[in-house]
Amino acid sequence: MTDQLGKTEKRSIGFLLGMSMLMLGANLVWTAYNSLILPTLVEGAVKNEKGLATGLIGFFGTLLGITVSLLAGILSDHSLNRWGRRTPAILIGVFLGLPLIGLPTLFLAPTFRSAFLSLALPIVILSYCGMQFATNVSNGAWWPLLVDVVPEHQRGLASGIQGALTLIGATIAIVVVTILIQNGKMIDSLWLIGGVFAFSGIVNIIVIRGRDTPATQSGQISIIQAMRGIFRVRTRVVIFFWVVLAVLLAYMGINSLQFFAIYFFQVYFPSINPDAAFRTMGGISLIMTMLAAVGSGLLSDKIGRRSLILWAMFICAATSLFMGLTNNYIVFLALSGLRAAATGPIIASAPALAGDLAPKDEAGQYMAYNNLSTGLSGALAGLIFGVILVTLTRTTFMVLFILSAILFLMGGIVFAVKVPQEEIDLQIQASK
Repeated sequence: MTDQLGKTEKRSIGFLLGMSMLMLGANLVWTAYNSLILPTLVEGAVKNEKGLATGLIGFFGTLLGITVSLLAGILSDHSLNRWGRRTPAILIGVFLGLPLIGLPTLFLAPTFRSAFLSLALPIVILSYCGMQFATNVSNGAWWPLLVDVVPEHQRGLASGIQGALTLIGATIAIVVVTILIQNGKMIDSLWLIGGVFAFSGIVNIIVIRGRDTPATQSGQISIIQAMRGIFRVRTRVVIFFWVVLAVLLAYMGINSLQFFAIYFFQVYFPSINPDAAFRTMGGISLIMTMLAAVGSGLLSDKIGRRSLILWAMFICAATSLFMGLTNNYIVFLALSGLRAAATGPIIASAPALAGDLAPKDEAGQYMAYNNLSTGLSGALAGLIFGVILVTLTRTTFMVLFILSAILFLMGGIVFAVKVPQEEIDLQIQASK
C-alpha cells in the first residue's frame, strides 16, 4: 500500500486541507497561550520576576508536551484500534483540551474569584501543562499522517498547506485574542481557543476516516514499553537526526520572542501600545510566512528541499541580528517581515524532508522525533531567554536577538555540513 501510495495516488486539495485542520486549532492554542494568555495570567499572579516565571512555566510545560508527543507517536504506530492508528489519540486530545484550557476561569470569573484567587498561580500552571498534554497527544499522532496518507510527490504541498493553516491559527490568536484580552475578555479568549481546537480536531478525524488504518505488522504495546523504547528505533537513519538538530537550532531562534513579545514592546518601543504593536508585527509576519510557506512547499516538490531550507537559515540569522540593533519601529517591522518570509521554507519544507527520510514502518516514532525541532526548541527558548530576561531592559532584549542570530547560523552550518544532498537521495530511495 505504501509503495502504491507513493507512486500512483494523488490526494485532493480538499483532503489535504481537511487533514491539516488540526494544525490550525493547535497553533491557535499554542500562539495564544504562549504569547498572550500565559504572560497576562502570570502578570496578574506574580509580582516580581514575571519574565523568569513565564519562562519556567513555558519550559516545564513544553517538556511535558514533548514527552507526550513522543509517546503518542510511538503508541499510535502500534495501535490496532478499528478507527485507525492515529484517530484515537487525536480524539482524546481534542476532548481533553477544552476543559483544561478553560481552567483559569475558576479565578477569573466573578462568581468564583474570591474562592480561587489565592490559587491563581497553581491553576495557571495546571492549565498550561494540561493544554500541552492535550494538544500534544493529538499533535504526536497527527504528524505521521504525512507519511501514512500523503504520497511523496505531494508532501511539500501538504506541508505548505499545513504551514498555511498553522499560520491562520496564529493569525486568529494575534488578531482576535489580543482584541479580547485588550477589552478584558480573557475568559472568552480561553473558551474560543479551546473550542476551535476541538472543532478542528473533529474535522480532521472526519476527513481521514477510512484512510487511517490500524497497524498490521506489530501488536499493541503498553505505555511502559513505549517509554522504554522512546529512543530506540529498528532502523537508524542518521541523516534524519541531523535534520532535526539543525531545524531545532533554527526554531530556537524563531521561538526566542514567543513568551516575551509583549514585554519586548513595552521596553523597546514604550510610546506604542504593546498589544497593538504585537498585533501589527504578528500580522505582517504571518502574511509573509504564509505566502513563503505555501510557495516554498510547492517549489520544494519540484526543485528539492535542501537549498531552500539552507538559505532560509542564513537569511534569518542576518535579519535577527539587525532586528536587535535597530531603534526604529518601522525598520524593525520591515526586518521582522523579511525574517518571517525566510522562515517559510523552514516551516514548510523541513517537515516534508523529515517525512521523506522517515522509515515507513516507524513513521509515528520518527515524526515524533521531528516534533522535537519545534517542541524542544520552545522549551529551551523559554528557559534560556527567560533567565536572560530576569531584568527586562533594552540590553537584555538586544542579547536575545544576537543569540537568535547565532542559533540560526549554527543551524545553517549543521545543515550544510551534515545533510548533503547525496545522502538525502540515497535515504529516500532506501525508504521507498
